[in-house]
Amino acid sequence: MKYVLIFVFTCVTIQSKAQKYILLDKTFSQPAFYSNTISVSEKYRGFFPVEKKNIDEFLKALEEIAERLSEKKITGKAKNYQMGCTEFKGTSLSLATGERLDYMLISTCDDIKVSLHLVDAKINKENNAYFVKTWIKYIKNALKQKK
Repeated sequence: MKYVLIFVFTCVTIQSKAQKYILLDKTFSQPAFYSNTISVSEKYRGFFPVEKKNIDEFLKALEEIAERLSEKKITGKAKNYQMGCTEFKGTSLSLATGERLDYMLISTCDDIKVSLHLVDAKINKENNAYFVKTWIKYIKNALKQKK
């Protein structure tokens, strides 16, 4: 019985340390941090929540978007992504100067909706690619520091 109690206590202790979300600053000015919940104040402080278990998939989607923005000519539909409570909604727009991409990130974790205009079709693809690549670097640095 004693060993069963020790095992249960150890499991509970290990699970309580695990954080559910990583909160990323939309402007890169504040360090990312882990949290079990998301509050309205974090939304208004400019943090974008991503489920920790989906961060690798999230980064992969960002890298695919950055790669597509780096292509000489953008053709075809924009790919949409869904991972946990985070969604990438993409649109491809045909303009006289060529096609442009537009991506909105929407997170509805813990019943709090947070959005981020990741790629803006009004801005040229080079500037959009720079922003996406910078965000990728910010996230990767945050993950390194948290290990």
